[in-house]
Amino acid sequence: MSGPAGRVVRGPLGVLVIATAFTGGGWLWLLAPLGLFMIGTGVVNYCPATLAFPQHKGEKLVDKYPTYKLKK
Repeated sequence: MSGPAGRVVRGPLGVLVIATAFTGGGWLWLLAPLGLFMIGTGVVNYCPATLAFPQHKGEKLVDKYPTYKLKK
């Protein structure tokens, strides 16, 4: 989600969350900061999920851990 597709998803989804927060009423207004966060991460092209699921771009797992007897 840290690529262009993620930006396309996070931006409009953030707008949708904000719209739902303000039109839904009640406690849904608490979702507005989440929507702003989603829009902000889309603008700066940063996906917070990369902290939980790091990607090793251009790096093979076999090269990273050569002690494993994995076939290349």
